[in-house]
Amino acid sequence: MLDKLPKLAPQDHVIKLLLPIIPLKLKPNHLTFLRLVFTPVLIVLLVVNEFVIGLILFVILALTDMFDGSLARLRNQITDWGKIWDPIADKLLIGSIVSILLLEINLSLAILLFTFEAAFILGGTFAKLKYKDIDIQANVWGKIKMNFHVFGAGLLIVGFFLGSINVITLAEILFYISLLFAATSLITKGI
Repeated sequence: MLDKLPKLAPQDHVIKLLLPIIPLKLKPNHLTFLRLVFTPVLIVLLVVNEFVIGLILFVILALTDMFDGSLARLRNQITDWGKIWDPIADKLLIGSIVSILLLEINLSLAILLFTFEAAFILGGTFAKLKYKDIDIQANVWGKIKMNFHVFGAGLLIVGFFLGSINVITLAEILFYISLLFAATSLITKGI
């Protein structure tokens, strides 16, 4: 049975310590579903400039991304539904912040991020249709890219709340760095 478990990510070792307190009824797909349902709430909060509540919700939603993947690997609960909807939920979460906040201040960076994400979605869909047995999943570069997206998005919300150009600039730098990892992930056939 142990030889069938998926390869663990670095954060899985930390989450493994929390497993005894995480109810068995809580499935990874539940967390992905929460991210899908509450991303529109985040969008509304950001549109009406409720940045503090928006940041709290964003952090919770970002944590569900970390926990759903770890739970799936640690409890051997990887599903086809999760393989499809987890990356979609991630892209909706980050894409909403890019659409609402980054688009306002840096059109070219927002377009670059959208272009890369579209390439991931279209490339993954094309590969899945062409090679039915292929298992498209995030590689290490895609995971690093997502981490830069999450920290960049969080800083962007903080920057808008504080009205700090320095924090917003740092967020933009993190998004630019994420593009390097996105390109590497695409080249190495990850998502």
